[in-house]
Amino acid sequence: MTRSILHMLTPLKHMSPFDVNMAVDAGFDVVTTYTDVAPDETTALVQDSIFSRAPQDGVRTAIFIAGKNAELALDMMDAARSAFVPPFENHVFADPAGAFTTGAAMIAEVRLALAKHYGTKLADQRIAIFGGGGVVAYVAAVLAAQEGACPVLVGHDGSEGV
Repeated sequence: MTRSILHMLTPLKHMSPFDVNMAVDAGFDVVTTYTDVAPDETTALVQDSIFSRAPQDGVRTAIFIAGKNAELALDMMDAARSAFVPPFENHVFADPAGAFTTGAAMIAEVRLALAKHYGTKLADQRIAIFGGGGVVAYVAAVLAAQEGACPVLVGHDGSEGV
């Protein structure tokens, strides 16, 4: 059976030990990290990962985009997807600093609370998101806005850090 491989890319000097631990605990057979990856290097790395395996083994190969910058992670994810040459494809996902999963969980919880306690939806609500200078708050604000809310970012140091 073909072994599962996770290629972890980050523009940072070091890969997050948290992300590596999560990958190993998720059950990947092989986890390998690439650090100091520039966005323009993403295509070559992804193509090395797809062309070295048979097309049917793409389902056992994944690219994880890490780092701390949400916009850069999305750009790298777009570059990774554009590197595919069907039928040579694999899985690509990003979660810089855990911001995509945490931001999505925050918005999901707010949606549930609004429905349960107020019988309403997120759309047309003005919401305050604390920790406004961080990437998680940024992602939560984008997700809330996509659902029609009016998010307000609140930072501990005033509007300068938001």
